[in-house]
Amino acid sequence: MDLNLWWSNLQSFERFFWFLAIPFTVVFLFQFLLTFIGNDGNAEIDGDFDLDGVGDSGFHLFTFTNIIIFFTAFGWAGIVGIGWGFSQVVTVIFAFLVGIALMVAVASIYYLMSKMVESGNINLQNALNSTGKVYLPIPANREGVGKVQITVQGSFREVDAVTDGDLLQTGMPIKVVGILNDEIIIVEKI
Repeated sequence: MDLNLWWSNLQSFERFFWFLAIPFTVVFLFQFLLTFIGNDGNAEIDGDFDLDGVGDSGFHLFTFTNIIIFFTAFGWAGIVGIGWGFSQVVTVIFAFLVGIALMVAVASIYYLMSKMVESGNINLQNALNSTGKVYLPIPANREGVGKVQITVQGSFREVDAVTDGDLLQTGMPIKVVGILNDEIIIVEKI
C-alpha cells in the first residue's frame, strides 16, 4: 500500500487523530522500554513547570507519563471512533473519555502501588545529614510537601519532605537538616 496515497485520502479530521496517535505512541513505547531497563521515565525531565501532580494526597493525575497516555489513547480512540462511524462531536467526546479513563486508571495503579510499600523499621532520625535529590517538587517555606530520594539505614527510600527555603525543583541535590515527624523530613538545597 502506498502511504502517500493512503494519507492523501484521509480527511483532515482523521489526520488530526493520526497526528496525535503516532508520535505519542512512539514516546509511550520509549517510556515503556525505559521502565523495563530500570529508568522510571521521569528521571531526567526538568523544566519550569510542574506536571508531577496537585496536592499532597499522593494521587498524581497530571504527570508527564499520564499526559503521554492521555494523548496516545485520545488519538487511537479518535481513529476507532471514526472507523465505527461516529459523528465528529461523538468521536471527540469518545476519545476524550477514553483518554481520561486511562489517565485515571494509570494514576490509580501508581497510587495503589505506592500504598503497598512497607515502611519497615526505618528510623528517620538516621536520615539527618543524608544527601539525596528531589523527586517531587517541594514548595517553598513549608507551604506543601514534596518527595526526596535518599538512602536511610542502607535502604533507598522516597520520603515526604518540606523546606524552609525556596522552591526545590525535581532533581535538585538536597541535604536532610531536620525531622518534622515520623513521616516528613526537613531538607535544604546543597
